[in-house]
Amino acid sequence: MWEIIAWPFGKILWLCYLLVKNYGLALLLFTVIIKLIMLPSAIKQQMSTARLARLNPKLEQLRKKYANNREKLNEATMELYNQENVNPMGSCLPLVLTFVILFAVIEVVYAPLTYIGDVPKETLETAQTTVYDVYAVSTAIDGHQTTVEDILANGDASLYDTLLSFKSEEKSALASYSDERLEEIAAILEENPGLDEYMTNEEKVSQRLIAGGATSRTQLIIISVARDYPGIFDSEVVRLCDELDYTFLGVYLGEYPRWTSILILIPIVSLVSQLVLTFLSQYYQKKSGMAANANKSMKVMLYVMPLISFWIAFSFPAGIGIYWIFSSVVSLIQTVALNMYLTPARVDKIIEKQDKKGRKKPSLYQMALEKQKEQLAGQKSVGELALEEASTEEVKLSRAEKKEAERAALNEGRRGYYEKYGDSTAEDAGEGSETGENDLTALKDARRRYYEKYGDNLNSLQSDEDK
Repeated sequence: MWEIIAWPFGKILWLCYLLVKNYGLALLLFTVIIKLIMLPSAIKQQMSTARLARLNPKLEQLRKKYANNREKLNEATMELYNQENVNPMGSCLPLVLTFVILFAVIEVVYAPLTYIGDVPKETLETAQTTVYDVYAVSTAIDGHQTTVEDILANGDASLYDTLLSFKSEEKSALASYSDERLEEIAAILEENPGLDEYMTNEEKVSQRLIAGGATSRTQLIIISVARDYPGIFDSEVVRLCDELDYTFLGVYLGEYPRWTSILILIPIVSLVSQLVLTFLSQYYQKKSGMAANANKSMKVMLYVMPLISFWIAFSFPAGIGIYWIFSSVVSLIQTVALNMYLTPARVDKIIEKQDKKGRKKPSLYQMALEKQKEQLAGQKSVGELALEEASTEEVKLSRAEKKEAERAALNEGRRGYYEKYGDSTAEDAGEGSETGENDLTALKDARRRYYEKYGDNLNSLQSDEDK
């Protein structure tokens, strides 16, 4: 499956390689191109984040209302998202695409001869099989604590006869090989002195690359073996390996990072770059008011990503780590640029413009919700009812908050009265005068609006007035 997904990315990387003639630089150019292709998705995610930030007050009201009813909270929240044309899963798409592209790039990095070169597939498969079979036979010889040179120097039996004797042993690693294939491998080892020791040298041939068998991973072994022992491969494969510059800053991208190697800097730089990107993203989220919306799982993911970045760069060939570093750095630049361009004022204008145009094509969730409404034959959905209930319910205030709200309502009534009748009081105008009655009426109306909104006994209103 990954070969199918990797094919278009492999072709893009091939075009990049044609321009720069270096695999590491081609990865950098490839990363920039992929980020440009994903830029519309990044902008859409930014706008979705802004819309979510604007919903914070309403979301907080729902959380308070349904603090003990998780089901109703979810239904009302999703209905609110639907009414406000917000896709809460919009931020997940770039992350999913990032990992899809990553695994496609892993396939391309493992098989550069397939995607960069023009060698027929059958020729490459033959070379992969040859490398693995020579490795398997060399390992069997090394397991008997001998070498091809010693066997040939002894002269008691030919290398082929010796391999047949190894094959006849119980649980032999060579049991699956035919006699004809063993004869072919014996001829290759005889014609290339020292090849068996070369193949069992872990510094020359990575055990992690060849452990999977004669797969595309062995292409990274072919690149190095073809330069030291070109005679075991087809001339087209040798030509391609000679022409391919599979390095970056002098580092061979087919090697795995090790603690004792300079390549350990790749996972470390990958970790640091991802950490910087994480902190920067958190900074902009707090600035936009989205930090409150981030649930615990999302926050954990932000800090787990750097560790995943280190693991990826350490567990795969150096080419993958280099790509991941490039991806983090380009994402860092893109994040800063987008937040500088999409200022709050500009975002508000864009959202208002989008709202005037009306809703675009509905998301899958919105389509499912509309389908549910159709099935209810005009009845309101559970989410709509829950949202309306939360919106229309009386606001419950503390005693201090009630006093503050009442004081504000009384001040509002007095302000309205004085603006209309001037700076005089009911006592100055006389209790029975029209002005005095208007003053009392204004104050009573202000208090009545308060009690209608926040609830309470209107009798207490009269008792307060008497006092």
